[in-house]
Amino acid sequence: MISRLKDKAFRRGLFTIIKFILAVVLTVMTYFTTRHLAYVTVGLAELALIFIIYNLIVEKKWGRILACILFFIYVGQMTVLYFGNSYVTLTMLKNVKFLQDLGGRAVAYILGTVLALAIIFLPGKAVIKLNKRIILYFVVALLIVEVAVNIEYKRFSPVQSFATIFVDQLRYQHVKRAAADPQVALATFHKDSVEDGINKPEGLPEKPNIIVIFTEGLSSNIISDEREIMPSVREFEKSCISFKNYYNHTFPTLRGVQGQLYSGYKLDDDKKANNLISLQSVLKDQGYRTAFVNTEPFNEEFTQYLNNLGFDEIVEDKDNVTGLADGMTDGEAYRLLTQTVHEMEESDEPFLLGIYTFGTHVSFNSKEYQYGDGANGFLNKFYNCDQMFNYFLEEFKSSKLADNTILVFTTDHSTYADQSYTDLFPDHKRDCTDLDEMPLFIYHKDIQPQEIDVEGRNSLCFTPTILDLLDINTENYFLGTSLFDKNASSSFDKMFYDASYLISTEDAQIRYLEELEKEEFLSQVLAYFSALEAER
Repeated sequence: MISRLKDKAFRRGLFTIIKFILAVVLTVMTYFTTRHLAYVTVGLAELALIFIIYNLIVEKKWGRILACILFFIYVGQMTVLYFGNSYVTLTMLKNVKFLQDLGGRAVAYILGTVLALAIIFLPGKAVIKLNKRIILYFVVALLIVEVAVNIEYKRFSPVQSFATIFVDQLRYQHVKRAAADPQVALATFHKDSVEDGINKPEGLPEKPNIIVIFTEGLSSNIISDEREIMPSVREFEKSCISFKNYYNHTFPTLRGVQGQLYSGYKLDDDKKANNLISLQSVLKDQGYRTAFVNTEPFNEEFTQYLNNLGFDEIVEDKDNVTGLADGMTDGEAYRLLTQTVHEMEESDEPFLLGIYTFGTHVSFNSKEYQYGDGANGFLNKFYNCDQMFNYFLEEFKSSKLADNTILVFTTDHSTYADQSYTDLFPDHKRDCTDLDEMPLFIYHKDIQPQEIDVEGRNSLCFTPTILDLLDINTENYFLGTSLFDKNASSSFDKMFYDASYLISTEDAQIRYLEELEKEEFLSQVLAYFSALEAER
């Protein structure tokens, strides 16, 4: 055997066999992340087609490059699927600049990538010799499978999913250009008032303070899980107005937070702010002082993003930042929130204070509080978040703030369903890694707790819901509607949209849009983005 390895042709043939065996193994391994057999069956069918093509062209000069590209696309897609529970998406590519936020799993991702590249570029050769008729039969059969995949299982196809990145980019650029007349578009989205689905509770003061906590990446099932990963938040929910079947409208953080505050979509929201009406602008007009706590003060892009949101003040404490990716741990974040709240309550002005807590970011671990024996980083970070929230909640309830302040607990978006997530929640099926039911809890000691089923409406409804509760009526350009009004609806409040996915959540059912539906929806989004360019 050793002597045969000296033969170049034998080595290359052996490398080809190794490459495809490893690709098969990687494909099968993706099941343990996705828990969906379609990824394996569709993947293996396409791998068979690639294998035939590979054998036909690999020994030609031009073919060697094309063969490596095909294999690169396949192995790359399957590697990302294994680690991230999704093929490569446009959203991922647009957030490569935030790779530092991967924290604890960065080494695993890098090693996986290096291994995949090493496999891809092993020199190969044809290892099967079939006559043209048999090859033709194989190719025709596999192409029929590919057509069937395109009809029913397109999103499970690694090759077609790769192609959709370019389609998504074309759509993304089309939407960004926003060809409609800005002033006409602005008038289209103008509303004279906010829905009136609830009377302001009698126990609330005329102008209550409002504290909004956006927790990084939190799905509702983590809170409700019987393992008591977040027992304090779970108990807190019982004393709140909570919303069932409430979904995130977009992904990731920059779009999620801004989209909720403005009740509107925004692309490239880290570069230019939404210039329409927001929760903070409405409350500022009502005499509120507004502030937001920056838990990533060394992240220049995130800091600029916060500065663009229109708050009176961005609160920072660069001397107490020891978390991953130069961000605050949740302990540091909640301590700064507590300190800021007590400082703001000294003023006679009512205030709106927001915070985005960073410690539950994908791949992070916690060194503060740990779950059980501390062996699982995913459980540690959410348990730590829970305990730090409880620290703040106890401080809050024991202070005079409890009398005149509404506390809102929610998230920027649902938890990204990577491998760690699917391993821990195998029975919680996710049809999209970016989309899930998320929490929204509203607390005041004199508000009667209740659970409201919103049947798939999304986080675009955040700001109109808060304003409805406060009985604040104002002109607006909100795409969402008040969750207190069961009869209210829009073209957007049951639609998840980011650079990669367009998904309906109507009736709390996940449904990928058909092509004609996508075009119709995107034409409306285009008009909205055009309205952002209008002079007001």
